[in-house]
Amino acid sequence: MKVTVFRIDERLIHGQIVTAWLQYADAKQILVIDDAAAKDQLRRSLLQMATPKEVKLSVLSVEEGKERLSSDETDDKTLLLVGSPAAANAVIDSINDLKTINVGNQNMKKGKTRILDNFWLFPEDLAAFEELQEKNITCEFRTVPNDHAQNVYDLIAKTNQ
Repeated sequence: MKVTVFRIDERLIHGQIVTAWLQYADAKQILVIDDAAAKDQLRRSLLQMATPKEVKLSVLSVEEGKERLSSDETDDKTLLLVGSPAAANAVIDSINDLKTINVGNQNMKKGKTRILDNFWLFPEDLAAFEELQEKNITCEFRTVPNDHAQNVYDLIAKTNQ
């Protein structure tokens, strides 16, 4: 498979994905890699309902996703969605020739640090981004494709000053 867009978005599939990112990725399939969604039949059903009928959807655990990314040799253009920076870090080494991850809204929750109004991170998220930076992976924050891309590492550094 050819991952055309790799996005971290805790909401996984929602309106912006269907109306903007799917077209931007020029993808005919969505691969969701998320342990919680893979185990939850109701959540998988809701993700399927949110996916356009002409788009193939696979919802896999992190381990299953790593295997699929490593073994799928098709040229099928794919929008890859994960729910967390840790999941992105876990699967990034299974993707050939991908050096950029798009980061979408990460909602406010107790225990998270505010980076931007719509970008909040747990300590483990910060650690995952540090590992991605060490792997020379570019992480850019953008809500929709036509937004100005902001470097995640620079945003985190400004917060820590």
